[in-house]
Amino acid sequence: MSNTERPKSSEEGKLRRWVSNLQLESWQLELLITGFSIFLLASGLEEFNSFNNRFQETKLINGANDVNPLINDSIKFILNTIPIGLKFFLINLLIHLLLRGFWIGIVGLSSVSSKIDFESLRFKGKFRRFIPENVKSLDELILYLDKISSVVFAYTFLLVFSIISVVIVFAIGLSAMGISVEYMMSPDSSGLAVGLSILMVIVVMFYFFMAILFFLDTLLFSYFKKSRWFSILYYPFYRFFSFISFAFIYRSIYYHLITNFQKKYIISFTLVLLVVVYSFRAAGQLNIDKYYPEYTDKSELMISEVFYDDSRMEEQYIRTASIPSKFVSNGFLELFIRYNPGNNAILKVICPDAYEMEYRPSVLIGFQEGMKADSIIEAMTNNEEYDKRLLASIECQTSMFEVYIDGQLQSDLDYSFKQHAAHQEKGYLTVIDVAQFGRGKHVIELKGLVASRTTVLREVTEKDLSMKTKAKISFWIE
Repeated sequence: MSNTERPKSSEEGKLRRWVSNLQLESWQLELLITGFSIFLLASGLEEFNSFNNRFQETKLINGANDVNPLINDSIKFILNTIPIGLKFFLINLLIHLLLRGFWIGIVGLSSVSSKIDFESLRFKGKFRRFIPENVKSLDELILYLDKISSVVFAYTFLLVFSIISVVIVFAIGLSAMGISVEYMMSPDSSGLAVGLSILMVIVVMFYFFMAILFFLDTLLFSYFKKSRWFSILYYPFYRFFSFISFAFIYRSIYYHLITNFQKKYIISFTLVLLVVVYSFRAAGQLNIDKYYPEYTDKSELMISEVFYDDSRMEEQYIRTASIPSKFVSNGFLELFIRYNPGNNAILKVICPDAYEMEYRPSVLIGFQEGMKADSIIEAMTNNEEYDKRLLASIECQTSMFEVYIDGQLQSDLDYSFKQHAAHQEKGYLTVIDVAQFGRGKHVIELKGLVASRTTVLREVTEKDLSMKTKAKISFWIE
């Protein structure tokens, strides 16, 4: 009997010794990972913010595609939460690095002397007893800091994975809600489809309710699992949310912490971390300019560098319009109006024939045209029908804009399609003769058709459209 169990015991002993050795040397791995992670986070956070802004500026614009706005918002929610998780991660790693640095300092000091000679200090009164009882020896402090540092390191990853779980679960819920509402609001939906959509909305609301309970159970140290009757009902939902939230990745860390450390310490550390993050955020948003107004690009009394090509920062995108400079010297002003994919729903109403203007000939048509021209590209440029469609398209698309200079409507403007040199923003270019306005300051007011907010989850109609000011740009004629 003992012979049959010996190999198993031997394997367990080897594993235990390997884990013990790994635990003794884990501080080196912790410092290595922490150092690299801090470097990558510090350098990568700005890069991610740049990517996030660029992606949302060009891809996640409500109304720009056939994707439901709530799904777009779900993706934005995920992308906007990532920097928050990264900041939590960075702060925790900095705390861990500080603790490990302190620990290494104590280890170095203990190599000189590991004892504290309280007798030589000659404390009197209550200090004679209080100080020796409450001051740890260097050996005790080394063990204590080693333990705390490892816990903080593990807690860092627990916190980050928990944030990811919350984001994933609520993004799935928002997407499902968006799909349900879209089908319910669709004019082509049958009575059965509407009924199923309403049922789906109810299911999604129940999903959110159970998701909140799932995360509350985590925050309350598995309180709901301890109830005899409620745990029976809660179990299938726990399994479901554990799967979609990837909770199985960090579950071992979670249960190890709540079973080996007092709840008050876990809560206290979490609250301190939240206060630190909130303090940094509040400090960044602190407004001491009480008498300076909030910026708006719809007032001629405010000037934004984003409107001027020679002043705009390299990473900034054109949002509405731009001109080359504040100063005009040759009597002609170039005005670039950005094509906003969010206006696709409006253009679909006023310019239904201008939809999908990219010329994509079939292979057969390409070869047929190639018999008459040197190449398919040449055949495309020689297509008179396509040119007529382009002309009709730009005339229709730019009809959604009105350009005023000093309150005077500029009619009969000649527009061309253009991709701006800054970030290849697509838009419309017109050149205005401003010599008649004379020397001094002048203001361009750009108005455009805007759909009412009630069209977020339904199709836009002509009754929903109204002309509103989009930007005011000041310039000076020399």
